[in-house]
Amino acid sequence: STPGFLQLTADGGPYDRGYTGENVVVGVIDTGIWPEHPSFADDGTYGPPPIGPIPCDFGNTAHNANDKPFTCNEKLLGARQMLKTYRAVIGAEPTEFDSARDDSGHGTHTASTAAGDRKVLARVFRLPVARISGIAPRARIVAYKALGDLGGFTSDLAAAIDQAVADGVDVIN
Repeated sequence: STPGFLQLTADGGPYDRGYTGENVVVGVIDTGIWPEHPSFADDGTYGPPPIGPIPCDFGNTAHNANDKPFTCNEKLLGARQMLKTYRAVIGAEPTEFDSARDDSGHGTHTASTAAGDRKVLARVFRLPVARISGIAPRARIVAYKALGDLGGFTSDLAAAIDQAVADGVDVIN
């Protein structure tokens, strides 16, 4: 109901006028991102990145063997773990990812809602449900993992905001 509320799909609304987020970079500060999610696939139609290069912080298999390496692309421009205080005070359980990889799915959901690719097949319990799109499907994403399983610290969130500004993102969510 949010797109209807914002009139994004109304006749003559932003989609009809061609607003897709082209060349906008969204910095998503949350629980990280699952980079292999189809909402962040590079379809080969993006031009050069408007910012960067940004580190792509995945693949800490020494901490968690399931943290597969991932090379960022023209859609997901980069990802940073911003948990300095969280890791110092709380640490990281062996089952957590000590990287920018999303532990809970919240950051992935937030990033895909804001800037997920257009017409991605959504599944529930591996069954296809519908095709979904982010609000700005042509926008690029930089993810900042500043929240852990138990929440977060203001210092980590402030550091993520500062880093996003320094990285040159256009919008921070």
